[in-house]
Amino acid sequence: MAFSGEMEKDMEELLIKKGRIYYYKIYNIADSADLEKVVSLASNFKGIKRLRFERVGSDVIDIPNPPIQLYIDEYPLEIEGSQMHVTVKLEINELGTMAIIIQVEFESEMPVTFFKNFQRDYMTDPDTTFKVDDYFKNGMNILGPVFKGKYQKQFPILDYSVYYVQEFNKPIKARDILNEYKDLPELLHKSDKKLSAQVRNRTFRHAFSYYTDDLVVVTNDGAFIYDPEGSDDIMDILDFLNTQLVTIRYYDDLLDKRMKEINLTLLDKPTNSLTEIFKIRKHNDASRKLMVLTVEVKSAVDHARNAIHVTEDVYYARVYMNARQIFGLDSWEESVEKKLEIVNDTYEMVQHTLSHAFDNFLEIVVIVLIFVELLAFFR
Repeated sequence: MAFSGEMEKDMEELLIKKGRIYYYKIYNIADSADLEKVVSLASNFKGIKRLRFERVGSDVIDIPNPPIQLYIDEYPLEIEGSQMHVTVKLEINELGTMAIIIQVEFESEMPVTFFKNFQRDYMTDPDTTFKVDDYFKNGMNILGPVFKGKYQKQFPILDYSVYYVQEFNKPIKARDILNEYKDLPELLHKSDKKLSAQVRNRTFRHAFSYYTDDLVVVTNDGAFIYDPEGSDDIMDILDFLNTQLVTIRYYDDLLDKRMKEINLTLLDKPTNSLTEIFKIRKHNDASRKLMVLTVEVKSAVDHARNAIHVTEDVYYARVYMNARQIFGLDSWEESVEKKLEIVNDTYEMVQHTLSHAFDNFLEIVVIVLIFVELLAFFR
């Protein structure tokens, strides 16, 4: 009889008893943010929290200057006859980003299809559904002074979703979730159509477990987390990686724009040595801009890259390194490095042109002096 009861429990429909949904919208605002000044303005908000990893210490995940989360709103929300609780947070990172975080919590038995329905009904236009941009504008009105080196526009802006289950209606192993949660790949890829076996298999290649009863599946568009302990550690790592991605993408775009501007000043090539002399000031200005650009981008990218270190723990390191690859961080950093090489090559070319122009200038000066001396001699 006990065996029969276990069989019935195994065949029971998989339901979510306790879960959360997170929506992140990350705005790239400035070169950096003064987090101490954020703390001084915290009285304008409902609460404050500094990012801290729960399961592991700083010897495993080291963030020298952790982001700050500020609580700005909370309210009830009824969906499919069940009461949800919405918490809105604002996160400031020293890299110069601000994120609006919408957190929806529930503790009632919901079918696993609930996440997909929520995505369709509430996440298609979260700016309207949850007034995300309004929260951002209100946050900037208060926290604007904490940002140093503000950009003219926020670019890029990135959004990301995390679907979190803390408890199912029955004990379940990680491998069984992948079998029973039929539309998990479609949820994470935001697809209304059934995905191919190839895409589904590729999605599950990025599934990780620390214990037999927890699971993390990461994609470029979103992540699924099952953790009976309710830890936010993996979610915070993904959040930080997305912040790094926003920062690196900004500097990749900056390199493109600045190089176009500098190249325009170098397009008007001198036709002879004489006209080359009159280009000295223009080339000298271009040389200075190239040097400033190199220093600015290299220091900013190095700072972003070193803003988090994951060591010691093999599991966290695996999740971190795989998420970096999935988000394309390695590719974006490689793109920046290649563009910096082009900047350096252009700088050397300009320096060579300047050197040649100065040589020509000195030659002309010498010729003029000789000519003046000859005039004085024959006078």
